[in-house]
Amino acid sequence: MAILLAAAGAQAALVPCRQPADTGKVADALDRLRHSVDPCGESPQVLAVIERLEHCAGARYEICTDGITRRNLLEPHDADEPGTIIWNPTLRSELERGCDGDPARPVVRDPVASLLHEMVHAVDDCEGRDASAHELEAVRIENIYRRAAGLCQRTAYGDTPLAAETVKLCSPVHCECSSAAGASAGQPMPPATTQRQGPAATGETPADLAGDGPRAHGDPRH
Repeated sequence: MAILLAAAGAQAALVPCRQPADTGKVADALDRLRHSVDPCGESPQVLAVIERLEHCAGARYEICTDGITRRNLLEPHDADEPGTIIWNPTLRSELERGCDGDPARPVVRDPVASLLHEMVHAVDDCEGRDASAHELEAVRIENIYRRAAGLCQRTAYGDTPLAAETVKLCSPVHCECSSAAGASAGQPMPPATTQRQGPAATGETPADLAGDGPRAHGDPRH
């Protein structure tokens, strides 16, 4: 079973997964992203990610579901194969501690937010950037959906914190929408470049692939 995410044709940027995929969950997640409303007014950036990926001229991408992977990630495209977003629609593991002012409360993965994170990476890959070098931008855009869904926002990628000016002050009850540094967020994604990092030469999944969280210690694949 596969899902066609965009118009059929050789030039479609989003193509059917070559492996069995949960088409219903993929379609539902994309619908949630398209209809999300950020109380801080940045939802157009989420729609822009979807549009840029759907209209990618230089590569094709598939969204494949994997119910056992412990980390959502992007495998970049190459000249002959599409890029692959590997997405676990049931993964809700902990990313960091500190949610809604409670330092002990965990911030966990949300499947829809994680899919958006990987789609940002796919746009980076399509437009010639090394996706793994732009994890903080992917987290920033992921946070737009998190606010819309009333979820706790992320403040870091692994041990690397987001810049204070990109973190909006927001809770499920009320969003002030000012930044933690008193400056406005919403910086655009970096412009396309002509250089990109290709996929690994072997069939193994390298540790530095772009994903929704750092690779766990002792995890041989993800």
